[in-house]
Amino acid sequence: MEILIGPDERRREFLRLAGNVVKAYKALLPDERAAPYLGPVAAVHTLSDAVRAKLGPVDIAEVSAKIAALLDEKIEGVAILTPIVEGDRAEGRVNLSGIDFDKLASLFATKPKTAASQLREAAEEKARKMVEANPTRQDMVEKLEKMVAEYNAGSIDAERFFQALKDLVADMDEEERRAAREGLTEEELAIFDLLTKPAPVLSKADEIKVKQVARELLERLQDLVSAVDWLKGRQSRASVLSEIRVKLNELPEEPYPEDVWNGKVEQVWDFVVRRYAS
Repeated sequence: MEILIGPDERRREFLRLAGNVVKAYKALLPDERAAPYLGPVAAVHTLSDAVRAKLGPVDIAEVSAKIAALLDEKIEGVAILTPIVEGDRAEGRVNLSGIDFDKLASLFATKPKTAASQLREAAEEKARKMVEANPTRQDMVEKLEKMVAEYNAGSIDAERFFQALKDLVADMDEEERRAAREGLTEEELAIFDLLTKPAPVLSKADEIKVKQVARELLERLQDLVSAVDWLKGRQSRASVLSEIRVKLNELPEEPYPEDVWNGKVEQVWDFVVRRYAS
């Protein structure tokens, strides 16, 4: 499993072939001539389950017992069980709500590619949620994609990939704490970032004013988008866009000339449509 789990191309090819094996076996059932292939097919299926679930050490005794049970059944009606390896009871899984680096470090000592793959999965999930909440964080996704591409190309080994992922997750954790430091909620921060990234650069006084605009706009929007299917109604859509334009008119004039202001209106509108579509 450690060999097959990475890089991505190798894992995908193995899972494709393993799937073909299982499909070919099932296509023979209930013909008794399928019987000699049950053991090998069960073994391939077990391994593909472990790779797909990105498991750590597997209880071989339990797996062997399940395969033996399959072999003991009559050939008529025999089918491969899914999954043979029960993911919830297997070791090595990562809790995406809080990455356990100690557990991953222990796993890395014996299965570096498996540990790196699990951390990558957790990092991708974390990055996805962060960008959904705040589209200005797209650079984190791009950085992660570049790291994965380098790893798949063999430019960096599992150890360097694992460390780079840890550093990126640490940056993500720091970013998640930024809203509190700015005195904003996560949603207020998203609007504030849209109004300030990548430009303009604000004075301290202007920054305070922009934060106030972000707070007031969000408060007003929460009322306007609370209606069911607000996005489908011409009047409700127009009301939301109008409110965005009205509130952004309160932005400091000097850092927001007309061309910049128009771009910010469009960015905030796009964010509101995606964020509050339902």
